[in-house]
Amino acid sequence: MTARPLFLMDTHALYWHRLGSPRLSEGATRVFNEALSEKATLLVHHVAIAELFWILQKHNQLDLYGPLLRDYQTIPYYRIEPMEWADLGNLATMHEIPEMHDRLQAIAAIRLGATMVTKDPLIQGCSQVKCLW
Repeated sequence: MTARPLFLMDTHALYWHRLGSPRLSEGATRVFNEALSEKATLLVHHVAIAELFWILQKHNQLDLYGPLLRDYQTIPYYRIEPMEWADLGNLATMHEIPEMHDRLQAIAAIRLGATMVTKDPLIQGCSQVKCLW
């Protein structure tokens, strides 16, 4: 049996998908549909979950936070991805990504051999990270 492709989901991809926003790209939408069809696994990094809390708080949408957490814990195509000690040790290796939270998620994507689903041009511009948007 062939392993499903892994996609590490950027915070905005998760947020815009939940809202059904037209800001979600066709490529990102396709990834969510592949997961729904059991053809892909979506990785949700602990950092993205924390960032989602802040986005929801900023937009007065904290009522969505609990349901999102339940989705990530119960829907089979999601896999929560924790930060590993080695990820912290690799923070100095990605100068192209200045923002710490983005850097941690990119490091995890590399470690896992996952494609990162992100609109962020700085992450997309990092030669070490395979990206899709």
